[in-house]
Amino acid sequence: MSNPAFIVDGFTERNIIQAICPGQPIRRTDLNGKNVSLEAMSNRIASLIRLLNNRNYPIVILVDKEDRNILSETMCEELRRLIIAQGINDIELKIGVADRMIENWILADWEKLTQEIPKPESTDGLRGSSKIKELLGFYGKTTDGVDMFLNADSSVIYQNSPSYRCFVDQVKDLDCWYINRIVFI
Repeated sequence: MSNPAFIVDGFTERNIIQAICPGQPIRRTDLNGKNVSLEAMSNRIASLIRLLNNRNYPIVILVDKEDRNILSETMCEELRRLIIAQGINDIELKIGVADRMIENWILADWEKLTQEIPKPESTDGLRGSSKIKELLGFYGKTTDGVDMFLNADSSVIYQNSPSYRCFVDQVKDLDCWYINRIVFI
């Protein structure tokens, strides 16, 4: 049976994970932003994994791609490589990179936000939080973002967002009410 720990970018992701996997440890990197190198991010993540002291399995990492000029899947693999290079090779890592930010996953269920404006071909890569604010006229990351994420249809997000699908395919074996409601297509 798994007993995961989560390592995330910031407060929005932390609040979402607290709601969907209550009681599990969550650590923040506090290193999000396009100017943070993957090396710095992997150093911080490896340090946080060491502090968990092998009490949790697997380690689930969720970070934002931001403006980095890299595919989210490539960023996942590069982070994995860099973390393993730090000596973290005895625990399963499940790494997700939201393309561009976790708000892009909310946008993937476009019709939940608006039916008046046509959905773009892809919501991955947009400036997610700015787009939500533009569509609704308001947006608070740590409050509205959590509610919107939890109210979005996870099956629709799975179908519409390649970066979300890549992440969920790694964590679908976790015993978590949120994951259990996704219809895998």
